Formats: sequence, structure tokens, C-alpha cells
Amino acid sequence: MKNIFSRLKLYLKNRISFATINVTDATFAVLDTETTGLDFTKDKIVSIAAVKISELRIQEQEILNELVNPERDIPWESVRIHHITNEHVKNKKTFSEIEKKVTDYLQECILVGHNVDFDINFIRTGLPQSNLGTLVKNITTIDTILLSAGLFPDLETYELSYLCNKFNIRTNDQIRHSAIGDCIVTARLFLFLLEEARKQNITTVADIARVCKQGQKLNQLTRNAIKIH
Repeated sequence: MKNIFSRLKLYLKNRISFATINVTDATFAVLDTETTGLDFTKDKIVSIAAVKISELRIQEQEILNELVNPERDIPWESVRIHHITNEHVKNKKTFSEIEKKVTDYLQECILVGHNVDFDINFIRTGLPQSNLGTLVKNITTIDTILLSAGLFPDLETYELSYLCNKFNIRTNDQIRHSAIGDCIVTARLFLFLLEEARKQNITTVADIARVCKQGQKLNQLTRNAIKIH
């Protein structure tokens, strides 16, 4: 029982410290997954990637990029989107076999993603009782869809390609709908959004979280913010 309360105390301490930290001092991990389909209750991850941001710079030397054996067939409809075939993953490690590597990478980071709950749901259901499953359940998160909507409430959509075109964010050097390509693009979008937030004196993680909550309230968000895998 004492151990449980100690972990809870540490968790609450970390949440508070993350909330009050200035974004310039935070370490973010921008995450993306590709999957066999869109239903996290039965589909599986086939690729997971992340890139770190610290001191408001993408740390391209600190990249996580793994193909994953989903232990099931990948439907053609999904292959058409991400171009990952059964042949690509048949000799790769399973998700449970790379769990420690992913957990270690995400430790002490604030998790960022474009519709990040999509990725979190796949991780949690894929490894529900694991250290990684516990980590992503409790980790501080920022969704770039919600942050975009909070800062720019009148846009017609918050789809990733549209936002990058709208804000002149470079994408032509990345493969879209690959986990690592979408990570890099999302990281660039996130840095742009942080700069826009700074212009409005929005400087802490707690401030960013409040903007995300404002974005979540927009009716158009549920109609237009769609992540395609």
C-alpha cells in the first residue's frame, strides 16, 4: 500500500511540474503510429515513430522509428494508405518485444500528436498491463488538432495536410502517412503553434493545455478533424 501511495505522489508531482514548466524548458516527444485499421479494439500497430523536441528544436538525432509485427494480416485498404505490407513486418519484433525501448524513449517527456488519443488508444489496448500502457495512460499530452483549433478557431478543417499548407510548413521532404514522416511534419506544425502561442503570451504547458481545452469545445472540430491511417 505504501508503494502505491508513493507512486501516486510521484505521479502528481510530475504532473504539477510539467504543468508549470515553460515550453522552452520542456522536452516533448511527438508520436505517430500506423495500424492495420482504425478500430483500436481489434486492429494492431504496424509502425511506431517519435521525435523529440527540446529547447524548441527538433532533435533529429533522437528518433524512434520501428516497424512492428502485428501478428495478423494487414488489410489491403490499410496498405494503400501507409504502404506497409505483410512482407515488410513478418520478421520484425512484436509490439511487446519493443515495449521497453518505447517506454524508455517516452520517459520524462510530454507527449504530442495529431489526434494523439488515437495513438494512445492503440498502445493501451495493445499492451494494457505493461509499463508502456501505464505510462501513456498517465502521461501529459498535447493534441495539435486541439491546439490548432484553440489558436485558430475559424479554420475550415484541422486535417494535418491542410494545416501545413495553410501555414507554409514544409512537408515535401517527408513521406506522408508513414509514422516517422508524420512525426516530423507534426513536430514542425507544433513548433509553429508554440510560436503563435508565445505571441499571445501563452508560455507554459498549463497555458497550452487551456488553449487545447478551448479548441476541444469547437463544434467544427468533431466534423472536420479527421486523422486518416
